[in-house]
Amino acid sequence: MSDFVFLYPLWLAALLPVIAALLWLAKRRRKQQLIAPHIAQALGIFNGQTSSAKLAIIGITWTAAVIALAGPSFQQQLRPAYGDAHARVLVMDMSRSMFATDNQPNRLTQARYKAADLLKQWKEGVTGLVAYAGDAYTVSPMTTDSATIANLLPNLSPDIMPYPGANAVKGVQQAITMMKNAGLSSGAVILITDDLDEQEQQGIEKLLKGTHWRLAILGMGTLSGAPIPQSNGSLLKNAQGQTVVAKASFPRMKSLAQNVGGTFISVQLSNQDVDTIVHATQPSGLENTLAKSSKQQVKDRVNNGYWLLPLLLIPALLLFRRGIIFCWLGLLSSGLICLTPQPAAASPWLNQNQSAKQQFDQKNYQDAAQNFTSPDWKGAAYYKAGKYQQAIDALSSIQNPTPKQQYNLANAYARKGELQKAADLYQQVLDKTPGDQDAKHNLDVVKKALKQQQQQQQQQQQQQQQQQNKDKNSQNNNQQKKQNSKDQNKQQSSGKNQQNKDQKSSDQQKQNKQSGSEQDKQQQPDQNKKQSGQHKKQSNQAKNPSEQKKKDQQSDQQHSQSQAGKQKEKQDKKAQAKASRPQQKKQSQSSKPESAMQQAKEQNKQADPELRKLEQVENARDPSRLLRAQLLLQAQQKAPPEDNGKAW
Repeated sequence: MSDFVFLYPLWLAALLPVIAALLWLAKRRRKQQLIAPHIAQALGIFNGQTSSAKLAIIGITWTAAVIALAGPSFQQQLRPAYGDAHARVLVMDMSRSMFATDNQPNRLTQARYKAADLLKQWKEGVTGLVAYAGDAYTVSPMTTDSATIANLLPNLSPDIMPYPGANAVKGVQQAITMMKNAGLSSGAVILITDDLDEQEQQGIEKLLKGTHWRLAILGMGTLSGAPIPQSNGSLLKNAQGQTVVAKASFPRMKSLAQNVGGTFISVQLSNQDVDTIVHATQPSGLENTLAKSSKQQVKDRVNNGYWLLPLLLIPALLLFRRGIIFCWLGLLSSGLICLTPQPAAASPWLNQNQSAKQQFDQKNYQDAAQNFTSPDWKGAAYYKAGKYQQAIDALSSIQNPTPKQQYNLANAYARKGELQKAADLYQQVLDKTPGDQDAKHNLDVVKKALKQQQQQQQQQQQQQQQQQNKDKNSQNNNQQKKQNSKDQNKQQSSGKNQQNKDQKSSDQQKQNKQSGSEQDKQQQPDQNKKQSGQHKKQSNQAKNPSEQKKKDQQSDQQHSQSQAGKQKEKQDKKAQAKASRPQQKKQSQSSKPESAMQQAKEQNKQADPELRKLEQVENARDPSRLLRAQLLLQAQQKAPPEDNGKAW
């Protein structure tokens, strides 16, 4: 009986009227005993029809009914658990191009903001996070706790990635692997990137075509692009020394989304991009949202109150004779019909606007907008459904609009991205109702967004001008190179002509020399005879001086060797005399450093653990270090990625 509980104990309060009735009857019987029965009957105090047996039956049946309604339970049973199994994985680009500043303050910061907004909208199901550069890595596994992923987003940066580069195919493949490992057969992949090349497009199409994995792409950056600043303040340059301009490939992203039946939207100043992706990643049906998990079971208590129903059937049979049961059944059936919700269109008691209002309250905004005849309500329904252009058309058709209607129209323009029209309408609302705080707040937000938009446009214009100037400079350089090449060709041709002339002149000189050499050959025999006689005389004279020089050199060497031997003997004697003193000094000096070294080692032994603790604390305070270590561990377990030629 230790497991016996009441599932609905508040029903036990219904026993209080029975207890009060019994106490009242007990007091009444005491009064009847003081008065004679015939007098009590004459006074109306005693009712002969009531009896103690009937009161006992009523009390027992009432008590049994109350206990049955309280839900007595003394056993448990296991039942399978059902839950929302819809899954999605955020795949974020962490290449160097995400540092580009065409999205203020840069693409990376805006991507973090958009990812945080998406996590706030996903309140059910499981979510994972993947970051990729040269390779893809799991930042957060599949989890129902979106707050954990939101805390990791500020630490994501290209600086913590093990390998630089960009390979979106690896990111999508890692997301699919995560969902498959979690036992899922369908889900959504949300790719936040700024660039895709043709190889990446083809690789992602192969992964997603003909599968249940859905793709949504949020494109960062702009078509005109922007340079990539580095940590030292300079701009990233390519191998040729030219500044890199990272341009967003929106057409290729859109083509990829269309080919795989996905969704693409570029980054917006408003939250329209987030709403679009959230709507695209919603589950398509009940079979996608609910999945039976055979591994998870929940213990549920059994309501054993139905065992008391036979006790209630016996007194209920007596009530059929008077029609009380039929009256109660009729009342209950009519009440249930009134309480059950029915489709608005099926109710014969409501007009078209009233049925549309019920659909609006049930958050069926698309059908409500089609059924509303009032343009005000029609515009509100389209606005709630995310159809901002249709909301603008409905609200603009109102003649002589009120400030509230103008305010709603301004909101629709702001959501659609037409900020200047929204600002004008907000100003008109403030002119009519200066105390409208909502309009003031929205006007300030729209003005700030307009300033950012203007700054981006100016930056894009400047970048376009810079590119045009670069193109002009490159054209001028090419023209100069062509002219220089022409001049070099001319010089080379003139040089060849001169060489030909020189060769001709050299040939003539050779001919002249040959003719002169023939004459010299005839005169040489006589001259050689004279010169040979002179050389013989000089050789005989030179033999005697050479012998004398050799003798002088030998005597000088012997003298120098004797002097060097004497100097060595003197140095050896001095070294032997002084050998004892330096050794003693060295010993005394070496003893001091050894003691100092021992003391320093002891101090370091005492200080090292504290320093290590401080280093550990400092490292633990920086979550990006821990995240980088996690990614490095994953990189060690994989083979190094292949170079796909995308360094940034």
